Parts: sequence; structure tokens; C-alpha cells
Amino acid sequence: MAPSGEALYSERHDDGNTFACATCHALAEPTSDGFRRPGHPIGDAANRPSYKNGQLTELLDAVNSCRVEWMVATAFASDDSRWIALRDFLQAEAGDAAASAISYEIVSPPSDISGGDADNGRDTFNQACVVCHGVDATGTERGPALRGETLTDELVAERVRTSGPSDSPVYPGLTDGIMPFWAADRLSDDELLDVIAFVLGNDGGAGGTGGAGGIPGLRECDSTHAKIGQVAVLSTFAHSVSGTAEIIDDCTIRVEEFVYDGGGIDVRFYSGLGGNYVNGFPMSEDLVRSGGYNGETVYAQLPVSRTLDELDGISVWCVDVAVSFGDGIFASP
Repeated sequence: MAPSGEALYSERHDDGNTFACATCHALAEPTSDGFRRPGHPIGDAANRPSYKNGQLTELLDAVNSCRVEWMVATAFASDDSRWIALRDFLQAEAGDAAASAISYEIVSPPSDISGGDADNGRDTFNQACVVCHGVDATGTERGPALRGETLTDELVAERVRTSGPSDSPVYPGLTDGIMPFWAADRLSDDELLDVIAFVLGNDGGAGGTGGAGGIPGLRECDSTHAKIGQVAVLSTFAHSVSGTAEIIDDCTIRVEEFVYDGGGIDVRFYSGLGGNYVNGFPMSEDLVRSGGYNGETVYAQLPVSRTLDELDGISVWCVDVAVSFGDGIFASP
């Protein structure tokens, strides 16, 4: 039995990643939760004459653009019961009133990205970025925690403005990654500078007591779970991945002798159950970097909303194409 149209709007799709339609699109603004999302509201979308800056004329094509490019799922067929349920839900939301087409502008970051106000940036972050990255950038199942010592202002600016599939047929000028871009009318340049200032000054916050040994950039967690001490040896599927992962507290996994050539698009440590990482959640920021990793010690942390009960494996996971570059199942040594 197909999920209801409302569920298909508000919840992740079984064949996709952790995103839902509601991750990027409210039905109307101002929103009931007070959050701002990167995409325009879609409560009237069924009655619009076109989509994606006029490049698409059918709602099904617009929905499939989101599913394929952002949710890492396959396109709905026109007779798919899930599409029919979602279409009917959106038509009911739109009613009979005519709606105008939506336009947007994908812009590059300003040339000078300094001078933002961190306090204002925290407020903006907790309104606009919180859906994926959590309050104060502590992370969720959709996006990693963000800490200043692991990021640069240029990277944050690029991700906010131009993240997305570089081969997109409808979004020109994107620079890879699964994070949705923020168009000029959804986040101003001044707000962007403030967000950058907040993220670069963020130290990751604090968790429970003990745990992680006070390692810079990691929140501290309790050490109570029975899985602490379990080890997973990473297999090698692609990009020379190898290493040994150990659960060291209730939220932290240490990966020693980590090897990975740094290639791919939006690659993260991901959780899994029974070897299934499609339905897992991210436990790190993007691992892609020039020069890769050559026997380093690195760390993954669970989002604050997750527990070790929800994983028994770890993967070096390419989010864009839903492929594991290497993974392993935890077991007692």
C-alpha cells in the first residue's frame, strides 16, 4: 500500500536518502515551525504554469528532478501510486486558485566574505540551516555537525550558494554536493556573511560528561553503551579506502590508520544496520579533500538525535550516488 500523499511530502522516501520534500520546501510561509527552507513553498505548485525557472512544464517532471538530483531516488513513473498520492495531496493544497511561476537566481558568493556578525549568524543559522544541521550546528540525520576548525570561509560560502549536482539539467553552475543551494532571494549576501562568521567561530558545543577525551572539535558524550569498544575493519571497494573504526563513547567513533584518496562527491562516514547504508545517516562532514588521507586518525560522531542502537556498521559513503567506498560491521574484538 502506497504511503499517503501527506506522508510522501513530509517524510523521507523509502528508496531515497534522508531528505523529504519538506526538508527543502514548506507548503506556505510563514511556516508553522518558524523555519526558512532553501526552496520556495510548494503549497500552490500544482497550479503553476511552469517549474525550475520555466524549464519544465509538468509537475511530475519537477518532482522527479527533486527525487533524482536531491533525494538520490529513481524517477516516478506517471502511473506510480506514490506519485498519484503526492500529486493528489498537492492538488488539494493548491485548491482552485491560479498560481504564478516561481523564479530564482543562483549566484556566486560575494568576492569579500569577511565581516559577518556571528551572533546574527547564529540566529539566521537556527532559522534557515537548522532543518539539516540542527540547532547551533550540532548535526542531524540529514546533515553533519559544523565546526569552525574543520572548515574554511570559502568552503562554507560555496556550499551555501552553489552546492548541488554539477551535471544538473535544470540548475546551471552548481559545484557538486547533495546540500541544496540557497538562491539570492532565499538568503541574502549579508545573511550569508553572518552565517559564515558563526560557523567559523563554532567549536561544536558540548554533550554529556567524559567521552572523547576532550578532543578539540568533538562534543563530549557519556560512556555507558554496551557497544563501546566494538571494532569494524573497513573493507576496500573504491578510492583505496581502509582503516579500523572503534566505538569509543556513546556518540563517537575513532577511525585509525584511515586511508582514502579524497575523491568523489560529498563523501561522509555513514551509519548502517545489517550492511544497509541507504537508510543510514551521516556521522561526519564531507571527507572529500585534495591529497586524501594517508594513515590518519579521524573521528565520526552521531547526530544528537541518534544512538548507537541505530547502527551496527560504518561506511565511507558517497551520498550523491549512494555507493559505499568501504565499510565494516562492528563486533567485539
